[in-house]
Amino acid sequence: MPNGTGKTTTLKLLRATLSGSAKNWNPDEILAFRNNGNPSFGQFIVHLALNEKRLTFELNLDFEKLTVDYRTTFRSGVKDGFYPPPQISKFLNPTFADLFVFDGELANHLLDANRTRAREAIDALFQLFLLEKVRGKFESYWQSYTETTNVKSEQWLTRLQNELKGLNQTRQNVKHKQTKLNKEKSRLKSQIEQAQAEYDKAFKKDENLGKDLDDLNGRLQTAENLVKEQIGTVMRSMRSPHKLLPGLAHQLVDLKSNLDLLKLPTSTSKEFFDELAAADECVCGRHLDDLTRQAIRDRAQQYLGEDEVGVLNSIKSDIADYCYDSNPDSYHQEFQQELNNLSKFIRDRDDLKTQKSGLENLREQKGDSEIREKKERLQELEEKQKKCIKDLEEIERSPSPQPDKNTECLKELNRLIQDKEYEVAEATNTIKLKKQIDILSRILNQAHGKAREELRELILKQTNDRIAELLSRDPIFLEDIQESLKLQGKEGASVGQTLSVSYAFLATLFNRTEHQLPFIVDSPAGPLDLNIRPEVARLIPKLCDQFVAFTISSERQNFVDVLEYSKPQNIKYLTIFRKTPQMNDLWQNIDDRLVTETSNGILIQGKEFFDRFDLDKEI
Repeated sequence: MPNGTGKTTTLKLLRATLSGSAKNWNPDEILAFRNNGNPSFGQFIVHLALNEKRLTFELNLDFEKLTVDYRTTFRSGVKDGFYPPPQISKFLNPTFADLFVFDGELANHLLDANRTRAREAIDALFQLFLLEKVRGKFESYWQSYTETTNVKSEQWLTRLQNELKGLNQTRQNVKHKQTKLNKEKSRLKSQIEQAQAEYDKAFKKDENLGKDLDDLNGRLQTAENLVKEQIGTVMRSMRSPHKLLPGLAHQLVDLKSNLDLLKLPTSTSKEFFDELAAADECVCGRHLDDLTRQAIRDRAQQYLGEDEVGVLNSIKSDIADYCYDSNPDSYHQEFQQELNNLSKFIRDRDDLKTQKSGLENLREQKGDSEIREKKERLQELEEKQKKCIKDLEEIERSPSPQPDKNTECLKELNRLIQDKEYEVAEATNTIKLKKQIDILSRILNQAHGKAREELRELILKQTNDRIAELLSRDPIFLEDIQESLKLQGKEGASVGQTLSVSYAFLATLFNRTEHQLPFIVDSPAGPLDLNIRPEVARLIPKLCDQFVAFTISSERQNFVDVLEYSKPQNIKYLTIFRKTPQMNDLWQNIDDRLVTETSNGILIQGKEFFDRFDLDKEI
């Protein structure tokens, strides 16, 4: 399909038809699918095979009434509405459909912490959201119960309930704002990268200054990395008191020496008190009788019991591990040197920033309005990014001891809501019920967290095993799966590596099911270099049983031919283009059995026409 023919539109309709998400479309979204002929009605149909039985979903668009309707056809017959069979319903939802019907951006989204797609994928596949749903049912039950309880002051209870509803609404709004800000942050990051590239391109029109800028940018990036690494080193050291405080290491070493001298804690264990009780005299020289002996035995547990013995042994062990140097002052001196290095790295970085600023001013003084506009655009985006980050930090910060009711900090809102819920529970005499529901909520939260963690470890191991098998020449492994995929030992990777790792992760997820899910991808080879395309093409047949790709003619090279070689059978070739006078000569002499003609388009089956079709954009 040439660009402009409808690849992206088809992808959107596929997602909507397979997920039921079009029910939420607004009028503008519906009208976006109306073609130039202004029809009153539009239809998109998807056929699937489920256990060798045909399953059909129809998406019907009414462009006059601006409504969307679904129709489902399966063994039980035809039903109006979107009704996926229970055995595959967990796959046919907006969250999961995006994972097997996707464009080239998905690979980057899986590695982007702001997109949270990796964690969502695991939650969606294993339906962990049901635990949260059950917890919500318990909360709803308590709230409805309190509304039907008789109380002395209806007015007071109404006020408390309204305040609780207000706090819950605020929390919901803040969560919505957090989601928008994360998307905005990711969008701004891309825009800043693009604006920076445009600015650098305009700057380099002066060839000499352009070379100087490239050199400065390289050195500045190195300096930024040094500052970042050194900040991490200093922060780790600040968690060690013997490094942070001068003289403390000496005092800790002295403490261990004195404990060793006194043979603590071993000499003051239970045996010490037993031996003392059996003696004729106390350690103070006083004569012991039966009464005082019994008192020693009874009170022995109060002095250096097993817990205290363990603590002292732990203290001695940690002092030996962390203060092993013969010169205890060296730890604080080492910390001071780390601070000095950080100061030096910051000065070096700031000096380079000053040089870069001077170079930019010199370039602007030459009267280039284009470069001024591009710099202003870049600065505007950076300011928006700072504000976005600041707003997110306010939402995600730690709570203060006395939260304000107008706060946007989620942790503070959670605390205020919990306090208000107990006020309502007290007013309605449902404290016991509320505590029981809180216990159930904690159990469900713990179950959710434990399930997530165990599934994370399982999927991580299986994905890395798959990567080792598929990318044996140059594997790049996953270090972790949290909100996003985190690569081992790398901040980023090449486009080919990113795509390969993302495919391996998705294939691992899909292979956890009893059903075979397809990969449906828009422009799978578009962002790949010619030397990377074969590697990805060879991966695909090993990852899935069905692969549907929307390509343009330039993506054939080093991709389709390698894919054909890797999987020579069961390949179907379709070429789709818009019906225009300029295109008539392309298909007039084709066998009619291979041609499907619509009011505005042509679809031709067969490898021969597919291979010779050479048009990247519609004409």
